[in-house]
Amino acid sequence: MRGLVWRVRLLLLVSVLAVVGGAVATPATADPGGDPVRVQRLPDGWGGTNRGFVVTYRTPALDGRPTTATGLVFLPDAPAPDGGWPIVAWDHGTNGLGQQCGLTSTAGAPYDSPSLLQINRAGYAAVAPDYLGLSPASPGVHPYQSRRAGATDTIDLVRAARRAFPELSARWGVIGVSEGGHAALSTGYLASEYAPELDFRGTAALAPAANLERLIPLARPGMPEIPALDGLTGIVAAVLAGIEANVPGAGIGGYLSPEGRRIVDAVRTQCVTQWTETAANHSVGDLLSRPLDDPAIVAVLNDYLAIPATGYRQPLFIGQGVADTSVPLPLTLALLAELSSAGTRYEFAAFDADHMSIMKDGFTAGLRFLQRALS
Repeated sequence: MRGLVWRVRLLLLVSVLAVVGGAVATPATADPGGDPVRVQRLPDGWGGTNRGFVVTYRTPALDGRPTTATGLVFLPDAPAPDGGWPIVAWDHGTNGLGQQCGLTSTAGAPYDSPSLLQINRAGYAAVAPDYLGLSPASPGVHPYQSRRAGATDTIDLVRAARRAFPELSARWGVIGVSEGGHAALSTGYLASEYAPELDFRGTAALAPAANLERLIPLARPGMPEIPALDGLTGIVAAVLAGIEANVPGAGIGGYLSPEGRRIVDAVRTQCVTQWTETAANHSVGDLLSRPLDDPAIVAVLNDYLAIPATGYRQPLFIGQGVADTSVPLPLTLALLAELSSAGTRYEFAAFDADHMSIMKDGFTAGLRFLQRALS
């Protein structure tokens, strides 16, 4: 019965979110990043490409301090067209929080390589940020699901790629899934303001992890697991770990139970495949010593996580799998309601897919959308 109550609360949340919009604070603009620090060519055949590179580049940390991040660049294996190769940035889904969890952090090619090759075959250069904190060249704890960091990581990699490879065009778009869908939306919102020298054309977001800033404040000690949300305990622990490490004065420790302290400390150095074991048999309620609905922490969550409902200057596509239990359909419908209420225009497509299989038809649809936007 308690689980049923929380499922009902989740459904009620959709109707609340459809009419209640949260203000999104805008941090002070940091000095632009995007200078390449190092460009390393990958061995021929790595990830299926003969023109793959790891780029280390400058970008601001969440507090505006200069730092470095890394990302992949896959170039089409053909002469560049007149005007250069347009760019499609790929924002990957959740990999974890540790420096060993990024796309460039292992000797083998990442799971995402086929997506980058598909972008190349469509006629675009592909760039894919690790995100802050997800490689040895990027110090600190990954600011997981940070709206600002996800955007600046992506935009500054596009800048760095263009400075390292003169055959790249200023025209570009972004596509992402899950955490990367959240980052793609953030990128679409910020791109024209943050990098006006680039020609940003559009955003495709698949199963975007939106509205966590509304869901997390429902958490309180004793809250049971919510079957409709796979892996929620690990996700919330990772969000709290990212905030604690990157938002001074947030006071996350004051909300954690002893077991919550252990789990949050563990996930901050782990990859996502370890989260299930770390949080095994624990609900979100087990993380907490007191509720997360205090106005102070709600304000922190909103500033850190919230996707704006308005301010998008270029075309926007959102795709969602109806069988997704990691980012359930109700949360995405709530996002769509917010966008509609704010007068933001978008294209939406639902797919007979879960959180993993949306990378088949959903990715293809998102890329086709960007092809139209980039033409």
